[in-house]
Amino acid sequence: MQSVSISPAGIIKKQVERAPFAPLPTGTVCLFACYAPDGNLPPYTCFYLKNLLECGIILHIILSGTEIIHKTTQNFCNNYGIQVWKRPNGGLDFGAWQFLLKKGLAEGAPYVLFANDSVFGPFAPLSPLLEKLGARHRPAWGLVASRAVTPHLQSWFIGLSQAAFQSAPVQRVLKLPFADMNRDEIIWHGELGLSVALNAAGFPLHAAWSDLNTPIARFFPTNPMHTHWRGMVQTGTVPFFKQEILRDNPFRVPHLSDWRALISPESGFNPDWIETYLNQHPPRPTILHPTWKGRAVYRVITQLDRLKWQKDRWQDAGR
Repeated sequence: MQSVSISPAGIIKKQVERAPFAPLPTGTVCLFACYAPDGNLPPYTCFYLKNLLECGIILHIILSGTEIIHKTTQNFCNNYGIQVWKRPNGGLDFGAWQFLLKKGLAEGAPYVLFANDSVFGPFAPLSPLLEKLGARHRPAWGLVASRAVTPHLQSWFIGLSQAAFQSAPVQRVLKLPFADMNRDEIIWHGELGLSVALNAAGFPLHAAWSDLNTPIARFFPTNPMHTHWRGMVQTGTVPFFKQEILRDNPFRVPHLSDWRALISPESGFNPDWIETYLNQHPPRPTILHPTWKGRAVYRVITQLDRLKWQKDRWQDAGR
């Protein structure tokens, strides 16, 4: 349960030096959950963390499932003013965030950002994205809002103002015994439950990409990070790939082999990092068991998104 010790003043100084423009108020804290059984951060996660620092936040990362913090990761965190912690695995991301919250790391922060390592990216700067979202003025926001199961913010990137964070419904969710839950229970009580709690406390859900008011999503709710993976990255609206779709593709969405073409060299992200990950992490046993109707819905919506992407490319080429 150790951490690399850096004084708060040292953390802020290092991070402010790397954040000439901050889309979030000074003192905003990010709690970043990583599954790292070898105690080391892969390069794509380090890239993500450096991009988060450019938003002017105070960054704490928690390595779950390890008894050590690898020297390379310790040096990286020291160099960038990141506080790093370790813990046994349990409770998935919500268990990891809960561990950090019990340390009092979110107390007094104007905003608390919850994020994790389940994505590749960003392929575009985060500061302009958060500025466009109006993150510093909204009490609860995320990158993706989905109607799947129930209207919610996807929990891999959620920001809460101190008022939203301290609200009684949200606090009840964050104090649940996640370590005693299985994956499905954590999704229901954690990810979905958090958005239900925000609505109960009177805080609307804002997101960079949302299908909450989309007619087709009311009848055919899907995971947008699967059905709209191409358009999100191509437009820069949500410049990330979920690891799950490239690794497992549970709904068998077509044309995933096109992913490399969407990563601009100017982003600084090395596509070989994804190739290495996919070579080292074969598809996981299917947790979801979609019916043929479900796969058909995902295929149709994905194809529509792809056609829109192609149309936009043709229009850009004609200008």
